[in-house]
Amino acid sequence: MRLIHAIACCLIASPALAAQTAPAPASAPAAAAPAVEKPVCRRVPITGSNMGKRECHTREEWRTLDKREDPAAARALQNRSLAIEGHKG
Repeated sequence: MRLIHAIACCLIASPALAAQTAPAPASAPAAAAPAVEKPVCRRVPITGSNMGKRECHTREEWRTLDKREDPAAARALQNRSLAIEGHKG
């Protein structure tokens, strides 16, 4: 008889305990945490190899890398065109 009484008490008390320990709404922590940016992968050529290397960065990191490399590439192309014109004359 005591066993039945104990089981009945547990069954009655479990929904009440579950309601008390319910977690906070998920929207509050999600709004506070910054969104994680998905990485973007590109195949980068390696000098002296037919196989490229795969690099993954966020979009912001790729923008920074592209801005840093653009002036150097422009200078190299400019120097190349000047060298070719010098050989013609």
